Amino acid sequence: MKENSRIPYIIRGVLAIILGLFVLFWPGITVEIVSILFAVFILANGLLLIGISFLVPAVERSGMMPLVLGVLLVIGGVFGIINPFFIAIALTALIAVLAILSGLTDIWVALTAMGTGGARILLGLSGALSVILGGIFIVFPLLGAVVLVAVYIGIFAIAIGALSIFAAFIGPATA
Repeated sequence: MKENSRIPYIIRGVLAIILGLFVLFWPGITVEIVSILFAVFILANGLLLIGISFLVPAVERSGMMPLVLGVLLVIGGVFGIINPFFIAIALTALIAVLAILSGLTDIWVALTAMGTGGARILLGLSGALSVILGGIFIVFPLLGAVVLVAVYIGIFAIAIGALSIFAAFIGPATA
């Protein structure tokens, strides 16, 4: 790899590592920023639905549902901007419920699958861990939001950054 073609990989890697470290050391701020961005997204979707409900001719409208949903999204978006941790808690609760349902499904499959073997045991253990994690996130949703951000975004960003820098030095030679 030519020297100047390595620079973008190195820059990307360093920036990803800095982002990952920021997220790991200040996960609360990161959760707040992500929650505000999501609340703005909800608000924008609500405004678009309200606009669409007035732009579509009355003959073609399928009732008041787009307008009602738009108003509810605007209210939720404004509330989320004012109180971003509400959005973080709501999203974490949703993830927790999905983890519990997924875990229970894995346990059910492990218990009812035909045959014997380590795969069934591992699937059951995996399901149990999902149920436990989901339960912890239900009981402590804000902690769950911080853990999700720190673990998934922080560690992932650091790993991607390290791999990018590593790729800059061992990548194929280009002419």
